Order: sequence, then C-alpha cells, then structure tokens
Amino acid sequence: MFRKIVGITAVVGLAAVAGTSAQSRGQQPPPRAPQQQPQQQQQQQQQQQQQQQQQIAQMQQMMQRMDGVAARAQQLSQTMNQQMSRLRDQDRDQARLLLQLCESVDAQARDTRRSMDRIHQMLKDPTLSQDRDMQRDMDRLRDRLHSVTDGLQDMVETMEQMQKRLQTRVPKGEV
Repeated sequence: MFRKIVGITAVVGLAAVAGTSAQSRGQQPPPRAPQQQPQQQQQQQQQQQQQQQQQIAQMQQMMQRMDGVAARAQQLSQTMNQQMSRLRDQDRDQARLLLQLCESVDAQARDTRRSMDRIHQMLKDPTLSQDRDMQRDMDRLRDRLHSVTDGLQDMVETMEQMQKRLQTRVPKGEV
C-alpha cells in the first residue's frame, strides 16, 4: 500500500516538474483533452444540424409525394363520378364501390399529409436532434410514413387501372 502511494506521488510530482520546467523554458505545456472537447462538440453539433436538414428535406419530399397521391385520388374520384352515368347497371355498382374507395384513399392521404406537417414541425426543433431517443423515434415515424406513402401511391395506381378497365366497358357510342 505504501509503495503505491509513493509511486503515485512520484508520478504526480514528475508531471508537475515537467510542466513547470516547460513553462520556465518559455514553452507551453502540451494541450490537454478538455481543449479538444469544444471541437468535438462543435463537430457533433454540425453533424446533428446536417442530419436534421437531411431529415427535413426527406420529409418535404415525402409530403410532396403525398400531395401528389391526394391529387390523383381526387382526380380519379371526379373522373369516376362523371363516368357513372354512362356505365351499365352491373358495372355501375362496381364503379360506385371503387368511387367510395377513391374517396377513402383521398381522405386518408390528406390526413396523412397533416400528420407529416406536424412531424415536419417537430423536425425543425433543434432540441430534438440532441435527444437520441427522440431522434430514433422520429426516424421510426418517418419510416412508417414512407411506407404509408408508398402504400397509398400503389393503391391509387391500382384504382386508376381499375377505372380504365371500367371505362372500356362503357357501351360504344357513349364514350
């Protein structure tokens, strides 16, 4: 035990002597780790800001896609409404169901877009990028919204194909 204390005291004493002898020769003692910390913190902050900007840009792209999905669903609903009177009774029932589906997808796209707006606002909050758990949760939300956007876009594309098939069933001369 005594040897350990003597050894530690000797090491501390040598470090103090080395520091004072460097100062007496006009040299600066070697830089310490705390001076490097501000640089590391600044780099981390820059990385967080870049990541936040990327997330905001991705969210904006997804919001634009969702706007497109909603516009297409709304256009499809309008086309279906115009087409209804020209369809045969049997096809009219299918078209009515497809129209209801189009309206539901349009409503869902608009609700999802409002959710994206709220998440977009949250992403702009600089304190969010400092909380890793919140950041992870926001990433998960963004991933889910990306999946919803893809799914709704696929649904609209399928409904457009169905609408075209129904349109080809319109009796000739009424197109």
